[in-house]
Amino acid sequence: MSRKVWMVLSSGLILLFVVLTFLFNNEDEILTKELYDDLYYKQTNWSISQFPGNEPSYGGEQYAWGWSYIANSLINMYKATGDEKYLELFVPQADYIFTHTDEKLGVESFTNTNLSLPAWSDRGHYTAGKFNYTYPVHTGMITLPILRFVETVKSNNLNQFEDKADKFLELSGRALAIHDKDYMWKDFSKSEGFYIGHPYGQGIVSEAGKIGVLNRISIYLAASGLYDKLNGSNIYTERINKSLNYIKNSLLRYDEEYDSYYWSYWEEQVLEKPWEDISHATITLYGLYILHEEVGFSVFKEKDFKKFANNIYKIIDDDTSPPKIRKFIHKRDEEKATYYSEEKNPYYHNVLDWSFLGIYDKEVFDKIEQTYEQTNESMTTEEKLRSIGLYIYAKEK
Repeated sequence: MSRKVWMVLSSGLILLFVVLTFLFNNEDEILTKELYDDLYYKQTNWSISQFPGNEPSYGGEQYAWGWSYIANSLINMYKATGDEKYLELFVPQADYIFTHTDEKLGVESFTNTNLSLPAWSDRGHYTAGKFNYTYPVHTGMITLPILRFVETVKSNNLNQFEDKADKFLELSGRALAIHDKDYMWKDFSKSEGFYIGHPYGQGIVSEAGKIGVLNRISIYLAASGLYDKLNGSNIYTERINKSLNYIKNSLLRYDEEYDSYYWSYWEEQVLEKPWEDISHATITLYGLYILHEEVGFSVFKEKDFKKFANNIYKIIDDDTSPPKIRKFIHKRDEEKATYYSEEKNPYYHNVLDWSFLGIYDKEVFDKIEQTYEQTNESMTTEEKLRSIGLYIYAKEK
């Protein structure tokens, strides 16, 4: 056999080996682009064909706790695959969202104030219709995927979306600004401080005029930081750094058994609150992650995120099938059990939203995928889409 023929055969064998290796390694993948696409086009609440037909009474809570998760998953899917169809699906939805601010609809952002602001009030959802309130967490949740879209367009030179990106950046900035007032901020020291809830609604709204709850501020910080980065401004930087210092130095506790961090909802002076549930903890952590990974803040280091990731081993007990899951990131004193079955745990599926921490510990992906495989039948389509989008994005990253 000539050397030339041997080289051709060798190249062919190498190529065949690579292809077979790829197929073998991917044949058992559960969370895939194809699964995401199939679920996305079957869901109705936030699909491109149904979106404009949503209830006109929708307010901040529906957009924050419904749409934003699906919207973020579309951005994640583009970042993971480069397929522009996800951005094309996203644009008309963001357009619609901005036509439904309180300002556009003439809705009072806070009852009896005559203020109709460029954000989204809850339409009295959390006060049984007694008082409209516009929460920083809602504004953060809604604008975050929109600002991630802007960042995606700018960083990838997607000129066909440039005009929309510029428009969305301006409108997001107007929304975020309503929560960044001097009377809504408190310095604890030269290096620490935190946001305070709007004073409107005192006596009616639990966070009015009080130090913000961690998960309600974390995602607002993330959106504000991303806005500053994209806008080339320094509006929020000092307060974000002080907030991150406060979280790291005053709220975090260390669990030596799992080499992990845990924390309470908030801590005012010496009053320690109950440990955060794993649903709200995903919001807390995702805000910190965005600030570190996509904005560039360095208060939290890679080693800190590894300790956050170690919570996965603490939260999931996969010695049982299906696995049992903690309700809280640390056992509360009043709890009789540590781990709970799906029927007894309202936060059971939220652990699947922690997959972005796989960036710091690859074994997290296996934990998440195995848990998804055993529990997906009981999950809603929205839960599946947001967890699959996060997983595919993080694994690709």
